[in-house]
Amino acid sequence: MKKKMHGDSRGFWGSLFTLVLIGVLSGCSGAPQHALVWTDVPELVIAAQLFNIENAQLAVDIEYKANAASEMKKANKPPSLVIAKYLLSDSLIKNFDSLNDLFSKYYLDPNDMYPTLLDAGKLGTEHLLMPLSFDCMVLVERKAESSGAGVAMLNADMLQSSSKAFTKLDDGKVSAMGFSPRWNLEFAEDWVLAGGAGFSLHQNWKSTSVLRPDDIYSWPILWNKENLETSVDTLVSFGANVTKEQEDLFTFTYFNKPGYQLVLENRVLYWPMRASEFYKLPYSAKNQLQYRFPVVNQKIIFTADTRYMGIPRGAKNKKAALAFVRWLLIPKNQNKVWKEMELQQLLPDYIPFGGFSSIMQMNEDIFSKYFPEYRQNPLIPSSLPNPPVLPDYWDSFSRDFLRYWLDDILSDSVPKGSVDEHFRASFERYLGTMPDWLTANR
Repeated sequence: MKKKMHGDSRGFWGSLFTLVLIGVLSGCSGAPQHALVWTDVPELVIAAQLFNIENAQLAVDIEYKANAASEMKKANKPPSLVIAKYLLSDSLIKNFDSLNDLFSKYYLDPNDMYPTLLDAGKLGTEHLLMPLSFDCMVLVERKAESSGAGVAMLNADMLQSSSKAFTKLDDGKVSAMGFSPRWNLEFAEDWVLAGGAGFSLHQNWKSTSVLRPDDIYSWPILWNKENLETSVDTLVSFGANVTKEQEDLFTFTYFNKPGYQLVLENRVLYWPMRASEFYKLPYSAKNQLQYRFPVVNQKIIFTADTRYMGIPRGAKNKKAALAFVRWLLIPKNQNKVWKEMELQQLLPDYIPFGGFSSIMQMNEDIFSKYFPEYRQNPLIPSSLPNPPVLPDYWDSFSRDFLRYWLDDILSDSVPKGSVDEHFRASFERYLGTMPDWLTANR
């Protein structure tokens, strides 16, 4: 049985593939039907090992793809199954087969999964994608600071007021600061996405189109002007009681250690980070910390990499692919993956599937078993938003433009109502560099 891994920057996983290969070979007999799986989730190698050992007639081969969604768009021969981020976009989701058989023939219970995640993978009445995992942003704080707060979430008003009250200035210099979105631009980006800014590919855009500042439909990307301006104005307000120069001096002076250490030292009130990263912190630190969920419109804030599973149209060996999807969505099987990762001493440095499970029971029973901190502030299904629908080129767009622009506009004093104008001017200059994703989508 053959295992492939291409382009993985996490060299650690090379040795893991070797270990898994040995285990899979020992568990295979006969000539099972093989399904080729493209994924950007390295931990699925362990799931494949367990699945192959348990099934005599069906097997899966894992091939790592750093950007499986983009590979899908240019593949002449699709794989049997894709498990990756960025599959929800309109240009991709329509290229997958229905997974309705999971409910009618494989007796999967849709009530086991978070409703918003499950519904996002539907097109009409057809389930084309099934959710596997997701992550979200949290604000980490000292337990003593909020022991009597009694709330698990922080909206914009609460965040602004508590941050302002915590901030201290001595002789015009900041000695303690509540919060700033500039400390984590991923947080700022996810906040803007949660606010409905959009940034979707304009399907009717042509390479011959002439950019017109007053006509959004002449641009290769569409966005919501009002939502973008509202989200950025809110982000700016979080640090409105100090100047850029004061904040820069504060970060230069104190930010020579991890952010959670600054929280423990009472230097900052909140530190933004992914929930998955919080759980990986040393126990000695987590024992003194807790987290709350920042919310937009009373919904928590997803990160950009929610993972979905789909079977491409025209794929071969769909039976094995469908069986593997079903296997992954059974709690006891996900529990096996956790146990195997524990046995191989991969926990807590690596969390199975990269974050929270799409299966509610998994988070309440298994995730909380390995990370007891979860019980202090568990997920509430009704607080989960629809996951962001992002284009396959998002990593490039985010890295090379959006986060630079957010840092720029959060650092400058932009008059209220000028955010969209600032965005268009910056975006036009960026398009002049002819980014790879723009060339690929012509």
